[in-house]
Amino acid sequence: MSELFNEKYKKILEPVKRDLSVFNTYFSDYLSQKSQNKNDIVPIIKDFLNNKGKQIRPALMFLLLKALNKSFSQEYNKLALVNELIHNATLIHDDIIDCSLLRRGKKTLNIEYDSKLAVLAGDYLLTEAIQLLMSIENVQIRNIYLDAVSKILSGELHQYFNRFKILSLNDYIEKSKNKTARLFEAGLCGAYLLNNDTAENLEQIKEFALNFGIAFQIHNDLKNINNSDKLCEDIENGDYSLPVIYYLQGHPQNNKLDVNEIKNSTAIQKTQILVKQYTDKAIENISFIEDNCFKQALIDLCNLHSNG
Repeated sequence: MSELFNEKYKKILEPVKRDLSVFNTYFSDYLSQKSQNKNDIVPIIKDFLNNKGKQIRPALMFLLLKALNKSFSQEYNKLALVNELIHNATLIHDDIIDCSLLRRGKKTLNIEYDSKLAVLAGDYLLTEAIQLLMSIENVQIRNIYLDAVSKILSGELHQYFNRFKILSLNDYIEKSKNKTARLFEAGLCGAYLLNNDTAENLEQIKEFALNFGIAFQIHNDLKNINNSDKLCEDIENGDYSLPVIYYLQGHPQNNKLDVNEIKNSTAIQKTQILVKQYTDKAIENISFIEDNCFKQALIDLCNLHSNG
């Protein structure tokens, strides 16, 4: 992530800066409580989780709740924690599958320790997430999350069995929807349904989450074009990002992928056009929300991933 992107991102999240701080305290307290269990894997998990990413999932949840003028409770922090635990579990498992060396600037668990321990660490986080989820009384929310986990696995399986294949655009979108967007959907729909007597705008929230999640994945694909190590890793694993798919569709006889050729091809412009289409859809999905600074932050986040 570029420094300019990082600065813009932090500025957009200013309206929920305090909420994220409270959530991080809640997160830390949860990890401290787990540390008391004297489970050997907990310090390793704690070290991994302390190396936080952008935390865009809880940020989106809090922005949406504020935009809808919802009152906060600890249940929302619990839901955000479920999201983060599942997200980090999938990252650990992705790193094993991809044989990745680094995650957020640090050695991955499969490199720092070994793949066996990394598998157990990912499974441990998923178990913790499910236990927390079961303590949430709303059955609909629980089902949304369980369905999301199932579809994330479906996306991973699709990716594995389609390695080194040039996916159609529809197949790429479906994979991205399952691998990436479903957890956005679970978090935002769950937050909307929690302590809510009506679900009249649930479909718009769902579509916003899915469209934003797909745009988020396409943006990551664009970002990785400038990360030669990551791009080469994906190509070596046969996991073709959207710019690579577009490039291969235009050069079907080219068996040897050249990073510079991809960067200078029309594939980049096509990818930029598509991410803009999905962010525009996401912005339209929340048009029912009255204008306020939190809704504007959601719109700014969409535009940041479209233009950043």
